[in-house]
Amino acid sequence: RIKLSIGTKQQGDADGQFSEPLNLAFDHHRGLLLVVDNNNHRVQVFSCDDGGSFVSKLGEEGDQPGQLQYPWGITIDHDHDRILVVDFGNDRVQSWSLSDQSLLSCIGHRGSGDLEFNDPQGIAIDKHHHRIIITDAGNHRLVFLSSIDLSFLFSIGSKQGSQPGEFSLPSSV
Repeated sequence: RIKLSIGTKQQGDADGQFSEPLNLAFDHHRGLLLVVDNNNHRVQVFSCDDGGSFVSKLGEEGDQPGQLQYPWGITIDHDHDRILVVDFGNDRVQSWSLSDQSLLSCIGHRGSGDLEFNDPQGIAIDKHHHRIIITDAGNHRLVFLSSIDLSFLFSIGSKQGSQPGEFSLPSSV
């Protein structure tokens, strides 16, 4: 039985409506649900404690810091009080404060170098090793960043021009 439903059957761009919601993350500490609203170029935030009411949104369409183009992945990093969003259309990762939802950082741009991405999609946190892993789909690789300062650590997989599926682990892992 459905206990809570957020959104409508029709797509829309008003607060609480979606156009291709792709991924979500829970902030259990604050009772929030964050939803990547892909075609509306934003992340919507809802309260889980009072029936799924709309709380706020992050981003708007654009290519400047704090703006998004088809956001894809999302995760919450409680250890560093931040929300990390994969900005697929802008080939970067952006972070917002979990406490006040202000923009903290914007890293990456299109390419195949150390802090460059080509159609990044997924994101996960490896708390044990203090790193963030990003699926860099267009470059056929995983990119590992330090969860402390978001600096590049290493990548696994092939870069453009290599065969997809080729993976080799660097000796520093």
